[in-house]
Amino acid sequence: MNFFKNSKPVIAIDGTAGSGKGTLAKNLSQKLAFDHLDTGILYRIYAYEYINIKDKKNIKLLDLKKWFENKDKLKKLRTEKISKIASEISQKKEVRDSLLAIQRNFANNPPNGKGSVIDGRDIGTVIIPKAEIKFFLDANIEIRASRRIDQINLGPSHYKATLNNMVNRDNKDSKRKISPLTIAKDSCFIDTSILSENEVLEIAMRYIKKNTDFI
Repeated sequence: MNFFKNSKPVIAIDGTAGSGKGTLAKNLSQKLAFDHLDTGILYRIYAYEYINIKDKKNIKLLDLKKWFENKDKLKKLRTEKISKIASEISQKKEVRDSLLAIQRNFANNPPNGKGSVIDGRDIGTVIIPKAEIKFFLDANIEIRASRRIDQINLGPSHYKATLNNMVNRDNKDSKRKISPLTIAKDSCFIDTSILSENEVLEIAMRYIKKNTDFI
């Protein structure tokens, strides 16, 4: 049983790839002056190191501060190759365990000391199970594939491959034994298929105002 309780307010956002959870997290963090942690980046950094290290058994996450200070380097992590490897290694218990403390430390010690918005795939179910607010985002998979192509600047010719990759990613994430992608019982579900970025933010803000007293 997971007994971890965050000491600062947390808004946990889970969801499928391309559903808009990162965008919502960024917008909420700006709106509320909360710090934002995109946990997917942690797995992408790990995946990058996995590709570039010869001794796979001794892989470890390098200095995150150096990574986060180099925005250009972070942008290079958003490729289909990195996404695929990140999905594969995220199924390893040792990888998830090594990143657990980093995520919980961020929740308890957000840089501005106020609170945090953390997005990923198991934030509300495993990482921060007592988060004050939980959202789960999803959308039609064809729409998500189109969004991903736009996000990483791929041409229309990559649509089919991107769609297939997403189908496989969804399947792996939902069926993995360790921290599968599931909707927490106390999550607010948002289907973003036909909603704009601002509409999703408005829905989320209404829910937060109704269910918390920290804004």
